[in-house]
Amino acid sequence: MSGTPENKKKNKYKRILAWTLFYILVFIGFLVAIYWQSNKVNSLEFPQGQILVSTSKTNYTVGDTINYTITNKLVNPITLINHCPNEPLHVYVWKNYQWVRIHSKEKSSLCGANKSYVIQPNKSKTFNFNNYPKLFNSPGIYRIVAYADNYTSLPYADFEVIAKPSPAPSPQIIYKPVYTPVYTPIYVPATTGGDQSSTKSTDN
Repeated sequence: MSGTPENKKKNKYKRILAWTLFYILVFIGFLVAIYWQSNKVNSLEFPQGQILVSTSKTNYTVGDTINYTITNKLVNPITLINHCPNEPLHVYVWKNYQWVRIHSKEKSSLCGANKSYVIQPNKSKTFNFNNYPKLFNSPGIYRIVAYADNYTSLPYADFEVIAKPSPAPSPQIIYKPVYTPVYTPIYVPATTGGDQSSTKSTDN
């Protein structure tokens, strides 16, 4: 009979065994989930290829427009975030034998509507720093650096900004008056044995 002490004891052992198996299965499932996540992280593949940053020139004069181009050599599109009113890329200046990061913040009204820019594989986009004239208003050597998620390298470009040349002095013209004598003939009455005319020199 099921109500006997012996049957109750058997049912108790069955319940204990069932709960033990349940917890063992839960624990195994937990271990499998951790293993799957760790495999997923370890097998994360970084995109193949390069992101390139270049400038239109290597030497600029203070006040010049500094254009820079970002080229996507990856197999996937990349997205550039518009950080306006902060500078679009990280900007450094070579100072005291080290790279020092500098900042500039412009009016939000100059930012525009685009919050991000997508560059397709093997395509490029060109931008400039016209809205940030304070970044490069002093002569020096500068570096601009781009950042991308899941990309191990830090693409950058270096260039130099030099001072504007001093204007050449205008040539001085010295005027010196030159006086030229003008000869006017004066007629005198004729005399015996004399000349009928003479010439008198006058200064003009």
